[in-house]
Amino acid sequence: MNDYPISDYFNAICEFRQFHPVIKGQPLQTNDPGMLTIRDALNGFKESLQNKYEEFHGTNLSVEIARGITNLPHVLYACILPPGQLVPNGIYTAICFDVLGRGALVGCVESKVTAKGLVTVQRKKKPGLLPIDVDGASERTKYNNVFVNPKEFYYPLENSGTLKEHIAESLKLAFALLTL
Repeated sequence: MNDYPISDYFNAICEFRQFHPVIKGQPLQTNDPGMLTIRDALNGFKESLQNKYEEFHGTNLSVEIARGITNLPHVLYACILPPGQLVPNGIYTAICFDVLGRGALVGCVESKVTAKGLVTVQRKKKPGLLPIDVDGASERTKYNNVFVNPKEFYYPLENSGTLKEHIAESLKLAFALLTL
């Protein structure tokens, strides 16, 4: 079990992206030894989230992180999933990290792969980078506009209290939307 606060992992993931920004056509190979630090940071972040959000209002939750098979995903993320929800098909809470390491976008989301018809915030309407940009290279990985209640958290995250509050609000919202 890890003893690091969520903010340490959040900052480590952002720092990794600052040193390894997303560059179209230049993927990072998951089997590269230099990727061990990001795998460790993502796994630590996942474990911290699982410890904090193992259950919510008496319901067990699970956490999934970005993995990639051959290449590291452009958008690194952690998703907190209510029962029966999957990253490619569900309503859940997501923490998506900026492609340049400037922070993360957090909130209740609907799956990009299998949209659920939720009313989401249209954060990105034209080309160019947002202050926190979570659009990957392909149409399937453009996440800026899948959030119902997006909130930006910037690097360095010094106090995780506001982040934890927003995650809890987003989980409440996800559960409410799942019961509609």
